[in-house]
Amino acid sequence: MSPTRISCWVVLLLLAGCQSYDRSANLTLINRSGKPVYYSVSCDSSYRDLELKSDYLLKAHDSIKPYLLYGPEGKGPDRNSWVNAINRADDSALHVFFFYIDFKDDKNLTDSLYHLIIRRFDYKVDSLNKLRWRIEYTAGI
Repeated sequence: MSPTRISCWVVLLLLAGCQSYDRSANLTLINRSGKPVYYSVSCDSSYRDLELKSDYLLKAHDSIKPYLLYGPEGKGPDRNSWVNAINRADDSALHVFFFYIDFKDDKNLTDSLYHLIIRRFDYKVDSLNKLRWRIEYTAGI
């Protein structure tokens, strides 16, 4: 086996050992607006790392069950790694961002002017339990 191939396997095993994808909380994001939006789910309240990627696109009137990417911060006394990760966050909250680009006020769509609209919602574990882990985005928000 070539050294490059061995290196790839080592990196893959390291990543698999310290991070997992988890849907155990059955968190569901629902887009009740009439436009596609992007989303991000994080235990970090900052929006500096938001990306407009097709992986995080939520089409109009659609829903998705996002993964929680967790590592050591997901460990804790609760059996649900989502709850552990949220409770270990700096502010003990899950932050859900919905964002989209608004071109409606731009008279010339060929230039680079646009409005990036970001809506952040913060949820403690108790709030998520009351919502049954279903978060709805509407255009009026």
